[in-house]
Amino acid sequence: MNRRITRLAVALAVSFAVLLVQLTNIGFLGADELRRHELNTRAAAAAIGSARGAIISADGETIAPGIGPDDSGALQVRSYPHGSLYAHIAGYLSPAAGASGLERSWDAELSGSALDVAVTQLADLFADSGRVGDVILTVRHGVQLTARAALGDRDGAIVVVDPATGAIVAMWSRPSFDPNAQVVLAPDAATASASQPVARAYQRHYALIADAALDATGDELLRGARRQLGLTGIDLPGEPDGAVFGEGVPLTPLQLALAAAAIANDGVRMRPYLVHRVDARSASRSGEGEPPTPDASAQTTPRDAGRIFEIADAAGLLAHMAAQAQVASISLAPTDGVELPAAVATGQLLDPNSDRERTGSWAVLLAPADAPTVAVAVLIEPDTGLDVGDPQAGGTLATMIAATAAEAALALRAVPTSFEDGP
Repeated sequence: MNRRITRLAVALAVSFAVLLVQLTNIGFLGADELRRHELNTRAAAAAIGSARGAIISADGETIAPGIGPDDSGALQVRSYPHGSLYAHIAGYLSPAAGASGLERSWDAELSGSALDVAVTQLADLFADSGRVGDVILTVRHGVQLTARAALGDRDGAIVVVDPATGAIVAMWSRPSFDPNAQVVLAPDAATASASQPVARAYQRHYALIADAALDATGDELLRGARRQLGLTGIDLPGEPDGAVFGEGVPLTPLQLALAAAAIANDGVRMRPYLVHRVDARSASRSGEGEPPTPDASAQTTPRDAGRIFEIADAAGLLAHMAAQAQVASISLAPTDGVELPAAVATGQLLDPNSDRERTGSWAVLLAPADAPTVAVAVLIEPDTGLDVGDPQAGGTLATMIAATAAEAALALRAVPTSFEDGP
C-alpha cells in the first residue's frame, strides 16, 4: 500500500514539474511569440489611443506617422499617407479589425512595451519612461515606387533583396488594398479585413517550372530553392509553412528571391528582414517631420539561414545566368556611363485555378553580374489578357520588370542619405 502511495506521489510530483515547465515556457519564454501571433488581437486593441512610434523607410519617407499623447483624451488612430503602397508591409492598426503587417509583428517596439525600448538607462527602471520605438525599415521608398510602377496592372509580386544581408529593399504585391479603410470604428471592420488580398510576395505559393527551351539554369535554381522550403523567418506575420502541387516547385516570390540571392552569396541563403533598426525615443516627440534624435537604437543583425548551393555550384550558376543574359541582350542602364551586366533565369508558373494550360511567368535577376549586390524576383500571375503560353514572351516581360527594379535599387542605394546608417 505504501509503495502505491509513493508511486502516486512521485507521478504527481513529476506531472506538476512538467506543468510548471510548460507554464514557464508559455508565459515567459514564449511570451514574445504569443504576443506577435497573428491571431492575438489583444495587443492591437490595447494599442489604440496610446502613443506609438513611426514606421519610416530606409531613406526617410514616413510610412506611418508616429502618434503622440493626446491631452484632450480623443481616440487616436493610425494614418497611412501612401495608401496601398505599403499595405502588405506596414499593415494596419484598427480598433475593430485588429492589426496586420509590421503593426502586428513589431507592436511591442512601436508601442514602447518592449524592454529595450522602455528601458534605455538605469533610471527608467524606477519611472514611467513614456517611450515608443520608431521602426526604421530596410525598404527604400524610391525602389518600392518603381516596383509598383513596373508591375503595373498585372497581378503578381516583386521582391528586391540584398544578397549579403537578406535585407528587403522593396516588396510589392498586387492586388493590394488601402489600410486607411481598415482604420475605422465600424462594427463590420473585422469582416472587411478578412476579405483583403493576401500578400503575393510572401503569403502565396506558386507552382514554378523552368523554361524547357533554355538551358538547365532555371532547373538548378529551383532545385536549390526546394532544399529550403518552409518558413523564411521574415519579420512579418502570416507566412505560410508550405504548399504541395502536383507539378512544379511550390515557392513564394520571396523564397524564389532568396534562392537567387544565395547564388550571389556563395550559396548561402540569408534570413530576410524588413526592420533595419528600432529607435527608442520619448513619446512626447511625435516623430513627424524630421526624424527625432533617438535615446537609443537597436539594430537587426543579419543571420545565416543555411547553405543551399555549394560555392562552386553557385559560381557556375551565376556564370550561366550571366551568359543567358548576354544571349538575350539584357543589361542595366548605365549609372556612370557604363552599362552593367546582369545575370538572369526565367520560367513559368502553372495556374491551379484554370482548366486550360494557361501559365504566368517568373524571372530572377542578379546585378551586377560579376559581383551582385541586388537580387530581384518577379512573378506575373496568369491573366486572360496576358496568356503567356510562349516562354519567350513571358520571360522577356518578367525580366524587363526585374531589370527596371534592379536599376532603381542600384541607382538609389548609391545615393547616401543623412537619415540612414545602413543596411
